[in-house]
Parts: sequence; C-alpha cells; structure tokens
Amino acid sequence: MFSNPSLPASTTSRNPRRRQRTGSDDSVATRQVPKRLKRSGLTAETFKPPVSHSANGHRHKTEASPAVNGYVRDTGSQSPAGGESANLAIRNRGGRRSERERKSDRSSGNVELTKNGTYAVSRLATTPLQLQEQGNATKWHGEFAPSLGYAIATTRSQALIWRYKPGLNAHDSSKPIIVQLLHVADSADDPLPLGVLIPSSPEPGLLIIMPTSGKATYWENLSSAASVDRGRQQQQAVQGTVIALASGEHITNIAEAEPQGFLITISSGKIVHLTIADPQGKAKISTQLLRSSGPETGGIFSSLRNVFGGGSWLRDIAAVKVTKSGQNARRQCVIGTTKGALQVWDLHWNGVHSLNYELDAKSRLLESIRDTGTFPRDSDHQYFKVLDFALLPPVVTGQEVTSSASSPATRILFLTVTSSPSTARYNLHVGNITQGEIDIPIVHPINCYRTPLDSRSSPTAHVLVPEPGQTAYVIFETSVVLVSLEEIEESPDSQLQTEARRVPDPFQDVVDFHKGKGFTVVGCAVDVPGKGHDGSACTIMVQGYGVIRVSVAPIEEGQTSADRTAITAVTKLEQAVFYGSQQSLLDLSGRSEIHFATEEVRDAALRISRSITSSSSDHLSTAGPSIGQNLQKRAIALADLIKHLRKHYPPLDHVTRWQLLWEAEKMAAARAIWQVYSDHFSHRHEFEGEKILLYELIECISQEHKIENRPAHHETDHVRHWFIKDVWRLEFIVPWAYKALDTLYRESVESDQPMTSASHGRLISQAYDLQLSSLETAYSFRQSNASLYGFDEDIMVEGLPARDCKDLGDLPESWTGSDWICWAVGQLSEYFQKFAGDTAPNSSDEEGDAPPQDMLMTIAEKNARLVDIICKTHTEWWQLLQARHDPAARKQGKEIARKFGEQRKSFLKALAEMGQFSAAVELGEKHRDMDALADVLESEILASQDLLSDVVKSGGNSAIHRDKIALCESYVNEYFDKYGTAWANAFFIRFVASNRISTLLAYGRKQRHHLTTFLRNHPECTSFSWINEVSSEGDYASAAKCLGAATEQVDTVWAKKIQISISKLASLAVDSGKQKEDNQAEPFLRTVDGKLEVLSSQEQLYDYLLPSLRRALNDATARTDVVMEQHGKRFVKGKPALRKALKLHVARLVEEKVLNTEDLVDTISLMDEDSLDPDSDFTIRRFLKALQLVQLGAMDTGEMARKDLQERIVWRRCIIQDDWPKINRTESKDEAQVKKETRVTALFKTLTEGFKSGFWRDNPPPEPSTLLGAGTTVESLRTSSRYKDAPDSALSLIARDLETEDRALQRCIEKGRLEEWWGGIVDAARTSARNEADRVGEEESRRGEAEEGFREKMARDDRAAWRVNGVDRVAGTGDAGLEDAGRDGGEMDEEGDVRMGM
Repeated sequence: MFSNPSLPASTTSRNPRRRQRTGSDDSVATRQVPKRLKRSGLTAETFKPPVSHSANGHRHKTEASPAVNGYVRDTGSQSPAGGESANLAIRNRGGRRSERERKSDRSSGNVELTKNGTYAVSRLATTPLQLQEQGNATKWHGEFAPSLGYAIATTRSQALIWRYKPGLNAHDSSKPIIVQLLHVADSADDPLPLGVLIPSSPEPGLLIIMPTSGKATYWENLSSAASVDRGRQQQQAVQGTVIALASGEHITNIAEAEPQGFLITISSGKIVHLTIADPQGKAKISTQLLRSSGPETGGIFSSLRNVFGGGSWLRDIAAVKVTKSGQNARRQCVIGTTKGALQVWDLHWNGVHSLNYELDAKSRLLESIRDTGTFPRDSDHQYFKVLDFALLPPVVTGQEVTSSASSPATRILFLTVTSSPSTARYNLHVGNITQGEIDIPIVHPINCYRTPLDSRSSPTAHVLVPEPGQTAYVIFETSVVLVSLEEIEESPDSQLQTEARRVPDPFQDVVDFHKGKGFTVVGCAVDVPGKGHDGSACTIMVQGYGVIRVSVAPIEEGQTSADRTAITAVTKLEQAVFYGSQQSLLDLSGRSEIHFATEEVRDAALRISRSITSSSSDHLSTAGPSIGQNLQKRAIALADLIKHLRKHYPPLDHVTRWQLLWEAEKMAAARAIWQVYSDHFSHRHEFEGEKILLYELIECISQEHKIENRPAHHETDHVRHWFIKDVWRLEFIVPWAYKALDTLYRESVESDQPMTSASHGRLISQAYDLQLSSLETAYSFRQSNASLYGFDEDIMVEGLPARDCKDLGDLPESWTGSDWICWAVGQLSEYFQKFAGDTAPNSSDEEGDAPPQDMLMTIAEKNARLVDIICKTHTEWWQLLQARHDPAARKQGKEIARKFGEQRKSFLKALAEMGQFSAAVELGEKHRDMDALADVLESEILASQDLLSDVVKSGGNSAIHRDKIALCESYVNEYFDKYGTAWANAFFIRFVASNRISTLLAYGRKQRHHLTTFLRNHPECTSFSWINEVSSEGDYASAAKCLGAATEQVDTVWAKKIQISISKLASLAVDSGKQKEDNQAEPFLRTVDGKLEVLSSQEQLYDYLLPSLRRALNDATARTDVVMEQHGKRFVKGKPALRKALKLHVARLVEEKVLNTEDLVDTISLMDEDSLDPDSDFTIRRFLKALQLVQLGAMDTGEMARKDLQERIVWRRCIIQDDWPKINRTESKDEAQVKKETRVTALFKTLTEGFKSGFWRDNPPPEPSTLLGAGTTVESLRTSSRYKDAPDSALSLIARDLETEDRALQRCIEKGRLEEWWGGIVDAARTSARNEADRVGEEESRRGEAEEGFREKMARDDRAAWRVNGVDRVAGTGDAGLEDAGRDGGEMDEEGDVRMGM
C-alpha cells in the first residue's frame, strides 16, 4: 500500500481542541465563490468572431441534411471549447508554439512514448512511482482536476493525490499526498471509491464518495484530509450520505456542477444533485434526487414516457454533462441514456432544479448512420447504443448574441456503437438541439477502430473534445482513438472530389495498449492548455503504468485540413520503428482496420530505411558525443523496421527486401569503419605529423557524393558529419580508400618532403582496414541476417547468393558487387604488390627507408583477406549479370567471369609469392578454383625443387624444402579424392601444356582412374593416351580408338599411316582375352582399312609425281609449280576456282601433308590426262581410284548427298578427258582404228577396271545425261555438307567452273553421241574385262598345273632320299615303315612328306 510522505510546505494544521463545525469560515473565505463564478462568465473574448474550423466535410452556404461519409453541409464554424472545461479558448499561434511545446516536454522530463506529425503520446514525469508498478494487484480509480492541475487515484482504503501539471508557484510540492479514507469498501468486488478535487485556496478540497454505501466525506483542504491523526482527520471532515440509494444500487459517476454541487449517477439511472455548502456558504453535504412534474416538450418529441419510464427514473445512463447557463449561479445539465434519450435540466447552486425538456434522438442517430452506408436500413435488429456524448460550444458570432434574446442551439457530440456478434462500428454524431428539437447534420464514422466491446464486463467509452475543438478523443478501456473534427474546406478541387466520390477521409488513428499486461484506462480528462501549448490534449490514467498525455498538434500556418486527412504508412512505420521497442505501454504493431496498399508499404519502408541511414528522420538526433551510440541506435531502428514489416504486413517483394538488407549492411559496415577510425585516431600520437587516411579520404570525396559541412551551423568535424549524414552512400568509401591513398602518395612525391616507406606502409594498412572492415562486415551481416529479411539461409553462401538462387534477374546492382567496388579492391591489392616489390631488400630503395618486415607481413596477411573479398565482389558482380533477362547483360557477366578466372589465379599466385602460401591454398579451396590451386601448387613445387637443388649442391639443410614439396604433393593427392575430376582436369592439363608427357603418364600408377578419365575426355591427348590405355588399363580397344582419333591430329602422311597401323594392331589384339565378348573390332577395322586405303592412294599419287619432283628445287613452292606446270594446265584452264584448289592440294601433296578424301579425289580427277603415262597403272586406274575414294569417304561420313554429288563430278571429269566428238567421226576409219580410239579413252579404261574389280556390282556406272547439272549452282553445292559453311561468293566461283565442265559434257553427249555410244562402250569394257579375266585364269591354271607337277616330283625325290643301304631299309615296310621313319627321325607334313629337323 501507499507510504505516507511528508505533507507539503503549505499545509496548515488545526488545533484539535477547537470546536468542530460543519463549515469553516476560512475555507469559505478562501474559496471566493463569487469571483470564480464571475470568471466563468462571458467575456469580451466570447464575442470575437471565432476562427472558422470545418467539421470533416465541405462547407456550403445553405444548411442541409447530413451528408454521407461524415462530410457536413453547414455554414457554421466551430469555436474552440472543451466539453467540460471552464477555461477560455487559447488562439492558435502557429508552429512556433509547437516548437516551444516540444522543448517544454523535454525540459519537464516527460517520457515520449510515440510521436508523429499530428499527435504525440508521453508519460508524465510527475506520475507517482506507486502508480507505475506494472503487475500490481491493487486496483485503483482515477480522476483529474484539469483546472487545478491535480489528480487523484483511489483504492479501497486510500487516496493518492498529486500535482500532475507543474504549478505556477515554484514552491508547490510535487510529492504525492496519501489520504487514509474514513470509510472502506466492504468487499473487494465493490466499486472503488470516487474522489473529486474541489478548487480552493491555498490548496484544493477533497470529496470522497463510497459507491456502494453512498457515504460522502468532504475536506476543505488536502492538509486536513491527509492528517496522520485519525481523530483529527475525522473532526475536520464533513460527512453525509447520498439519498435514494436502494439495495443493489451503486454510484457510477460524479459530474461537477459548479460552483457548489455535483451530479451523482446511480446504476439504476437515478440522478442525485449533491451540494457541499448551504445557502450561507457553510460546508455541508446535501443531496436531492432530480425530479420533475413533467418536461417541457415540443415537436415530434412530445411524448417520451415510454422512453424514460416516468419522472426522474432513467434507465442506462450514458453520460451526464454540465455546462454554463446564462446566469452565473446556474448550470445546465444534459442527461443522456444509452438508447438515445436526452433530458435538459437547469440547476442552481442552492439545490433548486427544473427539467427544461426531454427528447429522443435515437431515430435521428440511426438515420444519420444509415446515410453513411455503414448501417443497412433493414438492420434494426443490430445492437445500437449511445456510449457517451460531449457538449460543444455554440457556433455563434458576437452580432447574433447581441441581436437576439434567444439562446443559441446546444451543440452535442454523440459517441454511438452499432454492432453484431462479430464486429462493431463506432460513429461520432454532431447534433444541434434547438427548442426541444435535434438535428444531426454531421456524422464521423470511426473506420480505424472496430473492436467489439467486452460483453463480460461493463464496457465504457468516453469522448473528449479539448480546446480548440479540432479533435475528438474517444477513449476505450485499452485504446485511444483520435478523430479529426475538421471540415474539408470548400474549393474547386474539393467540389470535383466530392462529385467523383474521392473526398479523402478525415484524419483518424488509434493508440493501442499492449494486451495481456493489465494496462487499462481508469481515468481521463481534457487537458487545459498551458502557456506555450497551442494544440489540444487529454490526460489519461492507465492502470499499472501511470499518467499519459495525448496531444494533437495544431494546424500550422500554411496547412489546410486536407493535409491531415489520413494517416500514412510512413507515419505508422516510423512510430513502430522509433518507439515500438522503447516502452512497454503502447502496442504500435498496427490494426487490421488500418491497412495500406502494398506499393505504399514498400515505398514507405524504403523511405524510412533511407531516412535512417541519412539521419534525415525527425526522430533521430544529428548531434551527440558518441557516434558509436548514434550508429548503434540507427542499426537497431533498421532491424526493428524489418521485424515489424515481416510480422505485421504482407510479405514484401524480394527486390525491396534486398534493398532494405543492403541499407542495413551499410549501417553495420559504417559501425565497423567508425571502430577502425577510432583505433587509427587513438594511435595518432605515435606517429607525429602523419595523416589519418579516413580523414583525408572524406575530404577528397567530391561534393556530389557527400553532404558538406555547414560552417554557419558550427559543423566543423567532417568525419562525424559523414557518419551522421552519408552512411547511405558508404559504397564511395571503398574506392576512395585506394584513390585517397594514391593521391596522398603522389602529392608527397611531388612535394619537397616525400613520405617514408614506413609512413607509406601505414597508409596502405589503413586503406586495407577501411576496405576490409566495410566489406567483410557487409558480407557477414548479410549471411547472418538473411533469414531476418525473409531469405532462406541455404540460398546464401558467405553473403553471396547461391548459384541456383532464383529471383535475381530483376535486382538492381548490388553495392558490394558493383564494378567500381571490384575495381577498387583489386587496385589496392596490386598497389601493395608493387609496394612490396619496390621496397624489397634487392630493390632500388635506399637503405634504411624500407618498411619494417613485420609491417609487410601484417599487410600481407590483410592482403589475403582482401583477395577473399576480391573473389566475393567479382563473383557477386558476374552472378547478378548472368541472372539478368537481358542477353547483353548475361553475355557481359560471362565475359567478366572468364576474365576474373584468370585474374584470380594471379592474385592467389601473388599471395603465395608473398609468403602466404597457406592462405592462397585456403582461398583456392574456398572458391573452388582448381586452376588457381594447380598453379599455386605447381609453382610452389617447382620453386622448392630449384631451392632444394641449390641447397643440395651447397651441402646445406634441405629438410625445409623437402617438407614443402611433400606438403604440396599431399595437397595434390588429397584433392584427387576431394574434388575428383575437376581437380584432375586442372592439374593434368598443365603437363600437357608444358609437354611433360612422361611425367603425366607416370601418374597412371598412383591416379590411374583420374588419369584415364582425363585422357579420354581430352581429344588433344589421343596421340599419347593410347599408351596409358595399354600400360595402365590394358584396354586395347580403347587404345585403338585413341590411335584412330589421334590420326585426325596428324598432318603428315607417314605419321598418320603409322598411327593408323598401330591402331589396327591394337584392334586386332582385342580378339584375344575377355575383351572379345563386347568386340566391336570389325566395323572399326573396316574404318581403319579405309583410312589406310586413302593414305595408300595419296602415296601412289606422290610416287607417280616423284620423277617430276626430283627435277625441282628442294623448295615447296618450286615443287608445286613444277607439278602444276606438267599436270595442271589443260584441264583446269579457264577454271580459276578449280585451278586454285588444285594448286593448294598439290602444295600439301608435295610436302607429304595429309589430304582429306574430297581434296585427294579432286586432285586425282583434275590432273591433265595427256600429261600422264598412258600405260602406267596409276593412269589406267585413276578415275576408278577416285570413285573408290568417294565410296570410302561416304563410309566415313555416312552422307549420301555428299557422295552422290562427288561421284557425278568424277564421272563427268572422266568422260570429258577425251574428245568424243572426234571419236564419233568414224568416216575414213576402219573397225580396228575405232576400237583403238575408244579403248584408249579414260572412260573405257575406268569401265574396264571397274568390271575387273567388281566395283560396278554395287555402284553401276551412270548414264552421261544423269551427270548434267552436278554442282553447277550454289544451291546444288549446298546439298553437300562439304560446302555448308562456305560463303556464297566462293561457291558461285566453283559453280561457274563446274558449269564449264557441264558444257563440255553436253558437247560430248550432243556432238559425240555419247548416249548412243554408251551401251556399246559399257559392253565392250565388260567383254574386255571378261577376256582379260579368262586370259589371267588360263595363265593361273597353267601355273597351277606346273606347280602341282613340281610338287609331285619333289615328293618322289624326297622319298628316294630316304633309301639308305639299298632297298632293305624300307623294303616290306610300306607306309608303316615311312611312319616309323617319321617317328624316328622326322615330322610328317600334311601331304605325308617328312620334314627333317635340324
């Protein structure tokens, strides 16, 4: 329970022996009731024209009925007044007072709970600690006395009284006063006592009423009430009892009815008028039940007996409000029920009262709700209730008051609820009561709050309208709703919006308390504005927290009511971010009734994020002693932003989440940079005169990339200024770290005092610190916070998006992976490499100027970390480009990846050379760069081997070098198991490139599988991979294939023939062993035989031309010219394309280079016929050989169109070799001469040789007419794959030459009647071939008979040679003897002859 502190200094104590009486002369004198009443009357200010304020709608020149959606059509303006305040309105003086108010709040020590451009919530610093105890089981009830600045909180047995507003007197005590109540509630479930503070001098009086018993206690001053002497406390108290309190009834509310009385509301609906002084002013408690013989009624409200139930007995009282009447001693009381009934009473301070009139506003209230469209006309069965109302000041001008004796209309603001079981709709109705009639011209639907009232308790809601009457405060048990009562001022734009039904809603917002923590409203009141406070405010007492003040800023100069029409996503997000985690009372997570479009939320999130990183938000301080704390606070704000967005809003798109993450990364990186700068700054005294790089760097950044200091505002520290204003542009720090370093060094070189290498090295180290701290922190932050921003953790690898990460195509350029960042980090690493090389002991630096070795090693270690960053930034760069939808961007990404693959090798190799071998290997493993790893290990092995050789020669200790070689080889062997094929390819290819084949093949013993796989997957290795197939794998079939494939890489005839021959041998070896089971040697052998045949044909042609080549110089060009002169003149004359092709083929032929099948066929068929020896075998068979080569080429390629075209060309060339028109002229020729001329033609020879060899059985000779048109057009040449890639210009030249051949064939057909001769020539060739075959057969038969006779003769001679010592040796033995002879001394052959052994 409360402790009792000492009383205020102004407290006086009475003599306990003094005669007690019900009143006090002192108290009566000090109250000065007449003065207070006079102060409450009208003044000159009342008659001044009030400032016009619209009430949530358009103003029109004529009065009209209520408009829909809360927009009124009224000509009146609302004068500022509070529903219960007796103070005069204070004029709005604009924004200057708002600034003074903010300063006043800060100086008062109030705790700001939330704030935006419209309103602010703060906890008053004057709240007693007893009321701030969250979770305290003690329940209490609170009341405020705004005009006094005091508040009272009551429990079952005590009252706590304190000044919640600073007093005018500096000596006023702010310590709470504890009053022990004379009467205590009988049960813990009974309502808490009600307390009222009464104006008095020098301190307020106190009235306490027990709700259940009705016992009332009045002290004329707090000193008497707070007396620790129980008897004295009772003596100085005036006591009484509220009449008409029946069993089961209790008092629910006390309303002040100044100057002497109060209206007490009883739960049954009775209203009791209580006064605290008799007519002579003596203190006395008197009560009287409000009664009336009958109301003065009028209009449609003439009969309300069914509403009120008769007399003064009202049911379900919603509220009782008292306002001033026309006379100082009188008050007007308005009593309203929850069903919408109203009574208007006149009260006198002496207890006299009278009922003016009563009316029922329910139908008008329901009708106004229906006009808003939020309550269907057929929904009368829904729950309807008036929760509270407030009296508004009349809208009159001074002229109207003076010109009319009638009182102005009573203006009233109703708070109603219409609800169903699942939802509730609240409305504010502005009503005008005139002569017993009520009109509802304005309705304000509350759209931001639809929480149903709690049916398990007695729900209460209050509406307060503080001065200047622009905002209504609707106070629920755990929420405060702010509703603007301003009108949208009439203008052409507003009229157009009205017609288009796009008029903006008035400003509304909700301030919620956290649920489940016991925070509930136990008292509220309007806040009387003080000096320097222009806006409206209310004071609320919250169970378990204390007293809070909700204030709404006035509309400032230049603002319109439309500027405050609705809350924005930016406002709600800012409240949650900057205040949500700083206090326990307010729940700033937002409500489902207040929702925003996804685009608005996205834009708001990005805007707030940028305002945090740039410190442009009004909620952030731009000055303070600790930049570290400033950065930390902003980092927490960014984290709170994304947490709030993900918890309370629909998911944001991935692009927005990436942008928010990048902003947060920059803030984290800025904190790391500040730490680095602080460290550099703390060591500045160790190196006098040296500069701090970050200080110089920020100075160097161009103005377009930073916000300059304002010297006029005394901003002199540009480093701190940058951390406050320019964190969002942190990406400029990284490149400028290198540029500033280079600039400072160049300036020093150009000056008279160049910096030393040590100073230069320290600047380099600082540059490394800046780049590393920013980028390492950024990637680390990104990895650890990916899930916070809604990304799966498995799509992020050390801060980089995984290769298979989706939705990267539409991302903007990442700040860490920009081209400028990639350039800068690479430049810094290369800068240090050059610096280390220039300052090495063997460099040209002067002795003594070299930097310390420990510095170089430290920077080298930092360089290893920087190379890791280089790899990350470049990888991020090209990955994002390759993910783009733009083909040009994807192409650029591939090119960047390719180039950086080479650069990475150089960076890692340089690391190893600077003594960071382990780091180079680790980075190579980390980024899975097999080529770089192979480079580093190979270089290290070779270097160690050279050093080992030198050490061995000098007789030194070689252990260190042997260990290094062993370590490298262990890495090599480990990587075969760890990375498999990727490592094998990268490692083995180096042996191929350096032609270390024997070393490569030696790995077949240790890494047989990987070596075989590598060799089989690299066709360029087929020339030696067959060795591995035989020696390591024993696979002759694969060896044969390797050799067959290797022949395609061989350019000389003899080498190719050798490889093909070995390939054939390997294929034949397949027939042995178990490889025969899946033998595919037969087709392979046919292919090999075909290749050998082609090479044999080329050798035959070369041998034929050899005599001509011997006469030429040993020069390829001369030999080519000789051959062309002898054999390439007539047939290709007039055919430039064919002549050029023939010369190229001959050039390769004379150099013994391999010709492909088509080129060899062309060479054979294009040579001049008359230049050849007519009797040579080559001349006779050359065209048949050409056709056979065409057939072999078709077997190799499988392209029949290609074969058909070339066959037709060869046949055509064969025919046109001879002058068939001349042969056709047979006049003056005998039969023998005609046969002779025919038989010497190339055609006849070719046909005859074909019949001899049987070639025509599968390839019959075509008739001459079918050969016409072969290759004479570009289109016909395109049918062959040989010419598919040739340009049209080249093909047109070839087609033109072939057309020349075609014309020659046409001449042979027409003038030489070749078609008629064709059959005879074919038959003659067949007969000639048959005769030749018969002749050869007869010769072979005779040869066979001769050989048989010879064998018989030799057999007889052999038998005779076996006879030794006469016939007895073999006599009688017969064949058996011969067999014995064979057994004894020889071996019998198949024919029975004995082969003698040696």
